[in-house]
Parts: sequence; C-alpha cells; structure tokens
Amino acid sequence: MIERKLASSDPEEASGISLPTLTQAALLATVICRGVAPAIPGLAVGIERFIVISAQVSAFLSHLVAAGGVTAAIVLAIGALRQHKLDLTFRLLALPGGAIVIALVLAAWVRPLEPELCRMVAFAAIATAVAGAVASLRVSETRASGLGLACASASGLAHLLARELVSRAAERMDSASLHMATAVATLAALFDLLTLGVTLAYLGQGNRRRIAISAAWVLVPALFLGWFAAHGSAPGAGVARVLAERALTLLSRVPAAALPVALRFAITAALLVAAGICVFKPSARGKTSVVLALGLLSLGAPDMPLPALWLVVAALLSPKQIPPVIDEGPATDASTRLTAASDHGAESEKGARVVGRPT
Repeated sequence: MIERKLASSDPEEASGISLPTLTQAALLATVICRGVAPAIPGLAVGIERFIVISAQVSAFLSHLVAAGGVTAAIVLAIGALRQHKLDLTFRLLALPGGAIVIALVLAAWVRPLEPELCRMVAFAAIATAVAGAVASLRVSETRASGLGLACASASGLAHLLARELVSRAAERMDSASLHMATAVATLAALFDLLTLGVTLAYLGQGNRRRIAISAAWVLVPALFLGWFAAHGSAPGAGVARVLAERALTLLSRVPAAALPVALRFAITAALLVAAGICVFKPSARGKTSVVLALGLLSLGAPDMPLPALWLVVAALLSPKQIPPVIDEGPATDASTRLTAASDHGAESEKGARVVGRPT
C-alpha cells in the first residue's frame, strides 16, 4: 500500500508548517512540559537554577507548539471549507468544534481556563474527533485514521466522565461514585489500549511479523519503564527512578484505573513510544501516521488545551480531501498535452546524453 506523504508542497502545509515536524515537537513538549519539568522541583538539593531553566524551557516549548498547532488547525479548517465534497456532518460538527477549541486555546495562552471552559473545550474536541472518525471510516484509504480517532475520542470521553464522577464523590462524600469512577477509568484504559493496537496494526501494515516487531519495539521499553518507575517511591530509590515515577504519574490521568501501578505506567509509556515511532520512523511520514500520533498524544485529556488541540488537528487532517477539478476546456487539455510532450522530450534527451556519455 502506497500512502501519500506529507511533503512540503502539500496543501496541508501551505502555511509553511510541516505536520510531522509539528507532531515531533508536540511529543517533545508533552514529555517535557507535562512530565519531566513539573517533576524536577524537590528532586534533589542544590538544583534551583536547573529548576528555573527547566520551567523556562517548558514554557517556551508549550507556547511554540501551541502557536504551531493553532496555525495548522486554521489552515486545515480553511482547506476543509474549500472541499465541497467532504461529508456535510463533518463540516457541521468538526469546523465549529475546531473553532471553539482554537478560541479556548488562545484564551488559555493568557490565563488558565475555568473548569466550565475546560469541559467546553473537552466536548468540542471530542465532537470534532468523532466527526473526523465518521468521515474517515467511510473511505478505505483513511479507515485506520478513523479507527484511531474513534478510540482516542472514546478514551477522552471516558476519562472526562471518570473525573466528573470523582468530583461528585468529593462533593457528596459518595463512595459509590468513587467506585464508578475507577470502573470508568479502567474502561478508558481499555480504549487507550485499543488506540495503541490500531497504531501497531498500521505500523505493521497488516503483516503479522511486522506487527509483532512493532509491538516489541513499543512494549519492551514501555514495560521496562513501567517496572522501573513503579518503585520510585520506595525508600532508597535513586534520583532517576524517582524522576521517572513522578513524570509518569503526571502524564497518567486521574483517577487511576484498577490496574497495578507498573501496568498503568507501562500503558502511558507505550502510548508515547508508539507516537514517537509514528513520527520519527523515516518511512512513516504518511498522513495516517501523523493522525495516529496526535491521537496518542492526547493521552485521554481533552479537557486540557494542548491535548484537545492535537485531537482537533488530527480530526481535520484525517478525512480524505479531494482536490477540486477545474475544467477549462480544450485549451487546458492542449497545454497539458504540450507540457507532457515537452517533459517527455526533455527526459528522452537527458537519457540519450547519459547513454552516450563516454566511459
């Protein structure tokens, strides 16, 4: 299967933003801004200067990827508006939902969002992702993107519901709501695993041997990181282990699923490793790889501005966009034939020169 690559001349990059590069920066920002940088304070004595530097780097990266993500989302939305053959439901749901997310991300640039606005950005991002998934599932070329988006949006909705149940349990002192929140969080972890499975199946291109190799590349380091970080709070743990435990705790969603700590950490690490393989593998610059990676980077957190933005960018990129057909009559056909003939002649002349070159 030959997939269209995201080269610099594609319509998605008319703004000069490379979507694979943006996804790589988003992965780096996710690890540093949500995981490593907040985990450094209190890690050791005498690292005050390093704490300040890490906070500055985190702020710079988060603003950088936010600006790139907003620009990419706007360009993709404009492109979707011009594609009259796109699904009407997608245009009615994804474009307004994406506009809401973009506006709230810009608002979060100034100050943190209120809880009500966090819920709004979550529902808007989920609606956009569902619309993108439905539009993508109807075409065989984008079915993998649609499956990934569907699982990512279901995970985000389940995580959001689990957090709402925890808030209700805290307000009413209701233990039943707390148990229900744990069950819903476990369901959300299952959707995370389904998203990971879709990604591994895509990376393996349906070949069992390639899928097994991709799974090994993802699961082996993820399980090691999960085991290594699970004992970070034990007495006498080293600085690296404590840092890994804190970072993966921050990257994992609350409430926690009814799973062992090492397994929860391994799932979080596997999502990040799979996203890295999608965008850093030399042969994986396809549109589907970017969509799946952005879905994995949402990490079930659509109520946070940047993960919600990644869902929106993935949803706007996922459906197949058909370039408009412009019929300009016989003149266009004649010019096309003339251009093709001149190109063929140039290639023939070049080939003759190469063949006739003395050795």
